[in-house]
Amino acid sequence: MKSFLRENPTIAFGLGLPLLLVVLFLLISGIPALLVAPPQYDLLFATEYYNYQNGVQISVINRSVQVIDLGKMPNNQKPRIWRYKAKTGGVQEIAYVLPPGQVFPGQSKPASTDGGPDTRVIDLPDLQGVAVDSSSIAPDGYEFSVANNRSRNVFGDLFYASGYRHQAVLSKGGRSIPLPNMTGQYYRGNAHFIGWIVSP
Repeated sequence: MKSFLRENPTIAFGLGLPLLLVVLFLLISGIPALLVAPPQYDLLFATEYYNYQNGVQISVINRSVQVIDLGKMPNNQKPRIWRYKAKTGGVQEIAYVLPPGQVFPGQSKPASTDGGPDTRVIDLPDLQGVAVDSSSIAPDGYEFSVANNRSRNVFGDLFYASGYRHQAVLSKGGRSIPLPNMTGQYYRGNAHFIGWIVSP
């Protein structure tokens, strides 16, 4: 085999160059994970959230997360709020209770008794006293996005099928950290950034 390759340098070059390029690509793609520091701030984000005009809306007001029920929530909409913990890499769901008379997924909405919307602020006990920065970029430079998990390069185009999924990630300087999938489905386009926990 060695003698054959020595006698046919063109074939040897043709076989070796793609392997060399793959190794080089793997080395380059792994460098940011070694050089870029891990995230320092916890992240709050929502899934199954569609920001309906008369449904449940999530906002950061005066550095505090507020979930506001505008009184006409669609039958299938109850956003779920998640806290990504930077130190452990885990995700915790921030539970909340809908006010009496509101609709859980799969139920029918009762008729309104007053003929108009009943706006209410929903309590979030797990976030009491927590300060949240809603800037798009965290103080440590990380950014939240929902991205195509197919590599955006020639190797991705060659080795991945045309179908793809979306995944929520934190990214900084070429380093990407996928967020754990807690819902059993990929986050797709409706993952909603809320903010970075800056204290406590």
